[in-house]
Amino acid sequence: GRAAKPDRESAGLRHPLTMPAAGLTLLAVLTPLHGSWAVQLLIVPVLFVVPGVILLRALRVRGKTIASNPVYVPASSILVLLFSGLAIDLIGPRVGIAAPLRVAPLLITLEVVCAALLACSLSAPPETEIPWSLLSRPVRMAWPLLIPLLSAAGALRLNSGHSGFVADVAIVVVLITGIAGFLFTAWFDDGLLIVGVFAIALAMMWSFSLRGNLVYGFDISSEYYSLEQTVTSGIWHINHANDAYGAMLSLTILPAELHAVSGIPALLVFKVVYPVIGALFPVAVFNLARRLLGGRWAFMASLLVVMQQTFFQQMPALARQEVGTLLFAAVVLVALDARQPRRTQWTFVCLLSLGVVVSHYSTAYLAIALFGIAVVFQWAASWIRQVPRITGAALLAFVISIAGTTVWYGALTHSSSNVTQFVQTAEGQGINLLPNQGTNPLTTYLQGESEQQMTPTQYANFTHSSISQNDKFITPLPDASEPQYALQPASDPTPPVTSQSGTSALNLADLLIQQILNLLAGISALVLALQRKAPVIVRQIGLLGLAGMVILTLARVSGTIAQEYNPQRAFLQMMIILAISICWVFQQIGRRWKRTRSPILAIGALSFGLFFVGSTGISGVVLGGGTAANLANTGDDYQEFVKTTPDVAAARWVNQAAPPGQLLYADNYGELLLNTVAGNRSGVFDAIAPETLDQHAWVYATTANVADNIVRALSGNNSATYAFPKGFLTSNFNLVYTNGSSEVFHR
Repeated sequence: GRAAKPDRESAGLRHPLTMPAAGLTLLAVLTPLHGSWAVQLLIVPVLFVVPGVILLRALRVRGKTIASNPVYVPASSILVLLFSGLAIDLIGPRVGIAAPLRVAPLLITLEVVCAALLACSLSAPPETEIPWSLLSRPVRMAWPLLIPLLSAAGALRLNSGHSGFVADVAIVVVLITGIAGFLFTAWFDDGLLIVGVFAIALAMMWSFSLRGNLVYGFDISSEYYSLEQTVTSGIWHINHANDAYGAMLSLTILPAELHAVSGIPALLVFKVVYPVIGALFPVAVFNLARRLLGGRWAFMASLLVVMQQTFFQQMPALARQEVGTLLFAAVVLVALDARQPRRTQWTFVCLLSLGVVVSHYSTAYLAIALFGIAVVFQWAASWIRQVPRITGAALLAFVISIAGTTVWYGALTHSSSNVTQFVQTAEGQGINLLPNQGTNPLTTYLQGESEQQMTPTQYANFTHSSISQNDKFITPLPDASEPQYALQPASDPTPPVTSQSGTSALNLADLLIQQILNLLAGISALVLALQRKAPVIVRQIGLLGLAGMVILTLARVSGTIAQEYNPQRAFLQMMIILAISICWVFQQIGRRWKRTRSPILAIGALSFGLFFVGSTGISGVVLGGGTAANLANTGDDYQEFVKTTPDVAAARWVNQAAPPGQLLYADNYGELLLNTVAGNRSGVFDAIAPETLDQHAWVYATTANVADNIVRALSGNNSATYAFPKGFLTSNFNLVYTNGSSEVFHR
């Protein structure tokens, strides 16, 4: 009690429940006024803080633990939002509420659930009080948040047709901030380092998520359709046979609840709010790293996550994974937090594991594999090292994840078709070792699951043969095979490289750094696991790291596993353990041999800088060769993933004009837009080629097809790029829709 009293007095609180009660009152007052953007800016932080604070107190989580692991708060808030929204969705229709996912039912349920949790926390001990005095100087700690605002400005300027200058500056600022934070860590306290990590992570994610007039990316196109259907209907139905996206609450109930209560448009939930959730993952890495690393190397561990292209480019395009990854990180943090009372720890792990299950099926499967292998490794290691035979929290995470996925995706939502498909693939082709055979196994391993590029002629023959065998209902036009309609190569839109030697050197450096990190991850995990004189948590992190390396190796060499779960995404999620292992080794070297400290710092800063320059695309601005969509309005990434208003309008038109059952053709660019407005519509073919087009087909052509004269096709692991067959279409089909940018053809 003595430790809590000064905190309470300095914060000016009369009672520990004052802050959460005031937050609930503020939420009830502001929600009816959420038509104003200023009110929306206030409600969103309240939703991610107040419910979490209440749940943590009800669980009896110690306040100092929360202060050293701030991601516990938003992760807990997500749990309350997920399950309170699910509760009213299931109960509402039974009590006469036809659309329970509207403002009033959701707000009332959230308030009731939080009030019940507050009642359960009345007898919580004083040590559960959060030391709010640590936030006594919020302005001094908030300045790094200007960095994501600069990045957002750069993305919005690109959307308006301006140059990428501001976006370029934002990337440079992120780079300088990261290196400065690593080299001058002694000047900053943990609070400022956490805000800095969050700021640079959010800046990188917003640089992609805010691009375009709709959602940026591949999977998020179908995810957004699921969200729109939920928001429009005002209800989520539990039966989603063969519809894994519709079965995930992170794509349905959670964003619908954030939209309804806060008033923020549903589109901005995915473009603005979800990247904030994703940006907390490097913060979780920092939180865990601080348990055994100094501030400098904990900061570097978080940078190892931020500099991964998978993190800042793919994660914003995977809404479900942004939520699932944060909850997964929280599970790891809690499972390794032996300072908590066992009952508190175990209950929290169970809730978080269930949150992962209903948020993202692949992350749940990853958690099952990670904790299952780690439990076996720890039991084996306990015979030769001083480590508990079993860690109850890790075992619980394993068991609850298995039970949860079985019940949720099987018995309840009936959406486990992906598991069935994986089993069938495994039975048919086995492990499929190194499927993309290169010149030698090492090259193949380094290339991983890279696409096999086909020439236009090869692609035309491949698709014609495939459709002739598998889709005999398609009837091409008689003149489709005439020589004048043969597919032609597309002109390469990529700007020329101005410095070939510089580009080659940077690419080589990036490859070496990434592979050295992969090698160090395995070695360092083994070192941590077998340390003779080390705290238990060091060995546990090492054992988890070894379990992670087993998973990553299998995903890297097995085509069957890689097809089920992207190895790069798995590597990113495993970085919560592996990044810490890598940095622990460097910290120990510096402590043991002091003369190595300066070289290690120099090498660390240089490696981060080189890799970051290459992965972010800023090198393309200096050395030529083009950049990703975060820095330019040109290039393949921009053409494929940045969605414009004319293209969306054409997609909506053809989806309504083409009757169900009609064959609809679009390339890889157009298919994403169709997924956004129509979901997984049947009868859509990604093969705009004369010999594959049915004579009564509808053909949807995007700006990239019409204006840039380029078609990008993807069939399994085979891809092709070729010129848009405008001559064949204009000779044989009618132009039934155009808006000056996009076109639709039909006979």
